[in-house]
Amino acid sequence: MLSLAIDPETERRLAAVTAKTGDAPDELARRALLAYLEDHATAVEAWKEFDQDRSGAVSAKELLKRYGLEA
Repeated sequence: MLSLAIDPETERRLAAVTAKTGDAPDELARRALLAYLEDHATAVEAWKEFDQDRSGAVSAKELLKRYGLEA
């Protein structure tokens, strides 16, 4: 179990989103944390790949595309 303190502005924004979506605040926070952890793991893997062979350097745009993170 995790307890999390958030500032009033973040709490207000969370309340606004959950009011629109009908999601429980804890469920939205859980999904957001999971998404962050997945993105972080992808970034770490991309960095390891880059660091192993710097001669194969690619642009940030290419990395985003390669790992399905295109904006």
